[in-house]
Amino acid sequence: MTDEEQASRGMRAAMAWDEFVEPALNAIAAEYMAALTSVAASEPWQSDKIVKLAVATRVIDKVQEHLRAAIMTGDAARARISRATEIEQIPARKRKWIDFA
Repeated sequence: MTDEEQASRGMRAAMAWDEFVEPALNAIAAEYMAALTSVAASEPWQSDKIVKLAVATRVIDKVQEHLRAAIMTGDAARARISRATEIEQIPARKRKWIDFA
């Protein structure tokens, strides 16, 4: 995937994250955590329920982790594009020194 594609993907992920995904995942995670706490306190012998709710919260965490990674990859790609643009603006006789840095 090119830097431009990664940057575009990261921007789309960030917009979706801020507007829709994060609030929804936070609400779902809070509901699962409340249910997990309730079941663990009132029905500690129901280990299957506890495990299923714990797995559900881990799935939410993993989804959040993957989306944040896409956003960070997009940020890094935008930084590389910006740096390449800056380097292109430097005259050729000065640009040769950048390779040493």
